[in-house]
Amino acid sequence: MNEPIVYWWPRCPYCLKLRAKLKLTRTPHRLVNVWEDASALRTVREVNGGNELVPTVQVGDRFLSNPTLRQVRRMYDGQAS
Repeated sequence: MNEPIVYWWPRCPYCLKLRAKLKLTRTPHRLVNVWEDASALRTVREVNGGNELVPTVQVGDRFLSNPTLRQVRRMYDGQAS
């Protein structure tokens, strides 16, 4: 199963909140700072209509923009189905 990829940037309160919840619930995930990765920033823009909306979460070939923990877990758990 692909662990969620969380596209984020420093000082984003929504990113920090999601990251904390993922950590507290021990939800596997990988962080990608879009300020340090130009390819990741392009991906975020592509899936958000040109906007730099973070957090954006990718699981497999699906994306969620500014998701809740529940949405991320549902998408991640749904991979096994």
